[in-house]
Amino acid sequence: MVFLTPLNLARSRGPDRAWRKRMYLRMSWLYYGRKRQCFSIAVRSVRKAMMYSTNSRYKKRKVISKIWRMRIGAACGEHSLDYSTFMNTLAESNIALNRKVLADLAIYEPRTFQSLTVFVKQRVEEMGLTDALKPRTERVLTRAMLDLPKSCV
Repeated sequence: MVFLTPLNLARSRGPDRAWRKRMYLRMSWLYYGRKRQCFSIAVRSVRKAMMYSTNSRYKKRKVISKIWRMRIGAACGEHSLDYSTFMNTLAESNIALNRKVLADLAIYEPRTFQSLTVFVKQRVEEMGLTDALKPRTERVLTRAMLDLPKSCV
């Protein structure tokens, strides 16, 4: 907005008043009924939707990190290692792989993950922590227990 006189500048109320209404009605264009057309109802539903989306982003991050931890723990159990021992040994060895990368390795590249577990077992033996190498769970089904042809493994 261009003001030619100081009087018009003083009387200005900022940006266009209808901008806020248009913004909320634009955000509610997929809603059904009066939530879509009535501004006072649309404001409430849009704000609630924004709250839900913000909270869901935080919940999604927590769920995904929990899934990563479960996948790494399952892969470690398959190679008779404890999750905490595996992660602590990797951290002490200055191997900077985050949980996302380790979970992807555990699923899509099991031989690479196996080489990491072999490395961790060697480091644990060097440090003298032989108690950490005892298998913790007996109910873990490993690939070695399955009678699969060599081409599948």
